[in-house]
Amino acid sequence: MTISQHHIAVQVENERLRKENELMRQIASTDGFYEYYFRQIVNFKSRREAFKYVNELYKKCFGSYRYSDYDSFRITSNRKK
Repeated sequence: MTISQHHIAVQVENERLRKENELMRQIASTDGFYEYYFRQIVNFKSRREAFKYVNELYKKCFGSYRYSDYDSFRITSNRKK
């Protein structure tokens, strides 16, 4: 690997880490998780599938689920209204 190839690889990795960090900051808070979930709904057939996707992202980032299931998420989000 040449120096320029290495430099490009480092830039690509830095960008990936920046995006991952941004996502982690977003979904770490209850409000951020909720907002990210609502932005994802359009990409899925159901709200439950969108929730599952975001909850899995949370687990990937933090090592555990934010919510035990969709119903606990709904109960928590309904309290916010």
